[in-house]
Amino acid sequence: MKKVACVLSTGCPESRIDSARVQNFLRENGWTITNDVKNADLILFRTCGLTETKTNDSLQIIKKIKAEKKENAKFIAWGCLPNIDPEALKTEYDGVTFGEKEITTLNDILEPKKKIEEVTANYLMPVFESKQSGFHGCLRKLHDLTQEHFDICQNESIFQIKVSTGCFGNCSFCAVRKSRGTLHSKTIDCVLSEFKDGLDKGFRYFGLLATDLGAYGRDRGHNLVDLLTEMTKVNGDYKIGLRNVNPYYLNEMFEELKPILASQKIWFLSSAAETGSNRILKLMHRRYSIQEFERCIKTLNKEYPHIFLRTQMMVGFPTETEEDFQKSIHLIDELKFDWVEVYKYSPRNGTLAATMSGQLPEKIKETRFLKLTLKALTQRPHLKMKQILQSYLKS
Repeated sequence: MKKVACVLSTGCPESRIDSARVQNFLRENGWTITNDVKNADLILFRTCGLTETKTNDSLQIIKKIKAEKKENAKFIAWGCLPNIDPEALKTEYDGVTFGEKEITTLNDILEPKKKIEEVTANYLMPVFESKQSGFHGCLRKLHDLTQEHFDICQNESIFQIKVSTGCFGNCSFCAVRKSRGTLHSKTIDCVLSEFKDGLDKGFRYFGLLATDLGAYGRDRGHNLVDLLTEMTKVNGDYKIGLRNVNPYYLNEMFEELKPILASQKIWFLSSAAETGSNRILKLMHRRYSIQEFERCIKTLNKEYPHIFLRTQMMVGFPTETEEDFQKSIHLIDELKFDWVEVYKYSPRNGTLAATMSGQLPEKIKETRFLKLTLKALTQRPHLKMKQILQSYLKS
């Protein structure tokens, strides 16, 4: 086999740092990296299966790669989709595949001098996406362009550190655990080593990534507060971003986090509310109340206004009523977030929510998705919407 490889990724930042690790692995084993599928001898595409939309996007990308790659190029589709929805994957791909838990399969395939376990990455691969048409596609593109401008945790100037993967949660709608598994955390010393390496390279902004950052360390007898306490003892001019802190853990650790938040060392915090309805939260198995979440965010708004806040909301969960949906609208009106990312619920095979009665019609889910997305895009006067719209019209 020749030694020109193309690594592509879609999905969340954790998936994108996983792909960056694969790219580093290939580079350190003598491969030349290209961004052009047509020139590659080996193509590795990391799929996403978080939602039905993400699954369909992944399948469209697979179809595109197969159409454009060289006839003799080796193509591997891997990532979350093989474990979340293998039957969907088989409709477009029948080759070797594996998930993140089985990433050492690369050692068997490529017989490298430096194994994947010995390689890390501290950057995110760009998102490779399929094109979407119509009003929904245009709105999603505007949504993504807004995120590109304002989801600063993904900026290339950020030194990213993946501190754990997997979780202890059992959310009724989520199939990610089928791909990621239970919690596996790096040691504090390992994270500190990467952190100091980033400082030595001149980075000032850092992002901690995980499937559930709030759960970090609990498989090793410590927690996120312990890690941040050690990190903030290090001298230097730097800021740390916290992505995917489950509200359950945010509420549990909030008092202990306050001294760290007050240190001015935390510049970004992401915590997914999912819904404004306590009834829906219980059905989701999210283990916190809206009141607990509101308490944390209102305190952050008042006492730590320098921290960039992001949340995620889901619409169309089974049995969600108009009253439940209006509570989500109210939550976004009541709390101040710098960025709100909206998802439309879709049933995932093997999840409890997929078996629930009261599945909503697609039209209702779509209408609520559009309403909440438009609210998220327009309610923040500090966002430069004119600039974003101009970028959209030019693209």
